[in-house]
Amino acid sequence: MDYSSFLPDIDVEGGKARVMDNTKLYQRLLGKFDAAKMAGDVTSAVETGDYKAVVQAAHALRGTAANLGFPVVQEVTNDIELLAKKEEDCKHLIGKLNDAVSALQGAIERLLAG
Repeated sequence: MDYSSFLPDIDVEGGKARVMDNTKLYQRLLGKFDAAKMAGDVTSAVETGDYKAVVQAAHALRGTAANLGFPVVQEVTNDIELLAKKEEDCKHLIGKLNDAVSALQGAIERLLAG
């Protein structure tokens, strides 16, 4: 199957490779993934200025994004995490994160429906 239409939001082939090409497992993981909640955790931490919490929340989302094949979300959360580690403001990236998560959620819905 050609999954190129899901790029850049989802690297389906890469994500499936991480679960030994087990399509059912990959679909189940996608179905359980709560991007909005994880992004909300990042946003809340950024808004409170708690850099330690930002690092933790961004790292969790980045790791999940890396494992499931979400390159755009992975890139944005990596940028947020790096800034937070240096205790630098990263509020300007929250809009980019929300856009990436919104696009990702749409792509996941399309993938699971097809």
